Parts: sequence; structure tokens; C-alpha cells
Amino acid sequence: AAKAGLEHLMRTVAGELIGLRVNVNAIAPGWIDTPGEREVFSSQIIESSGSEIPWGRLGLPSDIGKAAVFLCSDDADYITAEVLTVDGGIRLKGFLNHQAPAD
Repeated sequence: AAKAGLEHLMRTVAGELIGLRVNVNAIAPGWIDTPGEREVFSSQIIESSGSEIPWGRLGLPSDIGKAAVFLCSDDADYITAEVLTVDGGIRLKGFLNHQAPAD
């Protein structure tokens, strides 16, 4: 519910600022390998979880930073009210694992 609320807030603000040509976007990160994660989870869990992600690893803080830099750049001038998912394909894997069986 919190993620949906933040997305709704972002879209509302984007709608309010569209006339000023202010881009408002959000980044939805997947599992990011941070010192905090390493305090909570063992290296074994982190490594095995990373191998389950289609990209083959957990995300890095720099992956999120690069997405933020892109969204703030002139290259993203025509992008607004969007959520950029940076998750190494986690959502894709979930989709692939839950496809209907072939006839």
C-alpha cells in the first residue's frame, strides 16, 4: 500500500507541475546490496539470492544512482509521471515463473 501511495503522490505532483515543464518521476529499486543488507542477511543468503535474479546479482547503489542521473538529465526531458524499475529483471522472472502451462 505504501508503494502505491508514493506512486500516486508522484503522479499527482507530476500533474500539478506539468504546465511548468517540471519532470516528476520515481525509481522503484529491487534488492540493493548495501551495508545495511549485509548487517541483516548473511553473505550466503545475499549470494544465493543474487543468483536468483535474472541479471545474476543484487543491485548496487550505483545502479540506482545512474537511474537518478538519467532521470535528471536532458536525455529524460520528455519523461514524466513514470516509475523506473531498477531490479535486474526480478519482475520479469516472476512473470516467467507464473506463466500458464502450455496446452
